[in-house]
Amino acid sequence: MKQALMKNVTPLLKPAIKASLKRFYSADKPVTALETAERVLVFAPHIDDETIGLGGTIRRYADMGAQVTIAIITDGKNSNAAPVDADKLAETRKQELRSIQPLLGFTDVRYLDYPDSQINEVESSERFQQLIEDVRPDTVYVTSLIDAHPDHVYSAHLVASALKQSAYQPNIVREYEINCPVPPAYINCIIDITDQFLVKKQATEAFKSQVIAFDGFLALAEIKSSQTKQPNVRYVETFIENTAPGFIQAAQQLAQGDRHYEQHFKQANRTVTLWWAIFKNLKLKKAIYKSR
Repeated sequence: MKQALMKNVTPLLKPAIKASLKRFYSADKPVTALETAERVLVFAPHIDDETIGLGGTIRRYADMGAQVTIAIITDGKNSNAAPVDADKLAETRKQELRSIQPLLGFTDVRYLDYPDSQINEVESSERFQQLIEDVRPDTVYVTSLIDAHPDHVYSAHLVASALKQSAYQPNIVREYEINCPVPPAYINCIIDITDQFLVKKQATEAFKSQVIAFDGFLALAEIKSSQTKQPNVRYVETFIENTAPGFIQAAQQLAQGDRHYEQHFKQANRTVTLWWAIFKNLKLKKAIYKSR
């Protein structure tokens, strides 16, 4: 009954949700010119995070000739609530990632294969450090330090720990959002992916092993374009840009508090529930961002 009701009201709700959220995000921020980078390293806790968070930006780097390395942190064996063969699911997910490589144009994939949903139990960031020092990226992308999925949060903290220990420092560290939309005031990097959006959308369609919806993530690319008044910018990916020391400091500050954000915030994967995902405990979310 509930699912039938949602199906009937969704066509009516989606335009209203998009219109109201565009007003919420409305601003006159500049679009960030994508820097010239020879090497880019993307840390993705799970296969598909790289596409959801920055698939269009990855394609732009590839078109500029950059070498983009995707580091998949978990083995993906616990990514589907339905009863499945875990080893088969993990291999299926890797096949899905390989299938989108021509679309997004990334150069290399590294698999760390930590147990899915257990990143909070990883005690050492040594392998993350080794990867950073091996790739020597100009720019690093990592999931936000504040996210509704624990794997995303603890992965970001491990990257911060690795950077703190590493002799090599990238020029830029950018946090990308997945499950927990960043309050507009804290977004300081807007990348135009208007020309790459259809490629990103096509890439998300490859992840057939996953039972979650992706339409909310894609809708946000359109909604958040209202942060800039540039008329030709229709789809964007947004980030929190920092220096390596600044990112390390933010992680250290947040490590002192409660990191169980999944208890407070809602995942943003469905358009029909984006209001809930963005406004649930928004006051608390803003306070946490202010404390960084």
